[in-house]
Amino acid sequence: MAPKVWHATAMIDDLLARIAEFHRSRTPFPEFPMVAEVLDVLDEVRSPPTMPHRPRLDVVRHLATVAPTGADLAVDAIIEEFVRVGVDLPWRQTASYVEVLNADYLANYGYVQLVGPVPAIIEHPTVRVGLGLWGPGLFYPLHEHPAEELYHVLFGEPSFGTNTDEWRPAAPGDAVHHRPWQRHAQRFGDTPTVLLYCWVGDVASDAVLVGRGNDPSRV
Repeated sequence: MAPKVWHATAMIDDLLARIAEFHRSRTPFPEFPMVAEVLDVLDEVRSPPTMPHRPRLDVVRHLATVAPTGADLAVDAIIEEFVRVGVDLPWRQTASYVEVLNADYLANYGYVQLVGPVPAIIEHPTVRVGLGLWGPGLFYPLHEHPAEELYHVLFGEPSFGTNTDEWRPAAPGDAVHHRPWQRHAQRFGDTPTVLLYCWVGDVASDAVLVGRGNDPSRV
């Protein structure tokens, strides 16, 4: 039986445009050298005519409590469009995480890979762009990947750590950069968290959990 698909003409074009506008709004521009490569791709790609159907993940329920805050118009523009179309997008979870993280974590985590290697909505070999959503109070265990990564906080108040005990709190609009193979972890606050992520380089390899202390329970 052929996989189910739905009509999606231009479904994420506005979302991609708002992400590009957000990156251009940062001061100074570009914030990091990798942003230029990401913007070249965002300016080029367009929504496919169809997208594969995927079962809706439990985490999507948290979109109901995500809303623009008024603190940053460029951030709000992404959030507004993400909330509008997010329920109908193909949500994913990293395959290796599903094997080891507990049911509570998996019920409160998921991401939409807009651009990147298959199975992204728009295929691209050297850039990943997507949006991740986490429920309140989660601890994202220490992990690593070969791609260079730039996070921007769009909603929530997460904290970011590396392989030390130091944690950096972040708020909407803040950027967090990780070098290839730099180990990092996140703690999420009392509200859902939405993160915009961009990867460049070796984007074909997913993140993997590493080291000790990877307790996937709530903190």
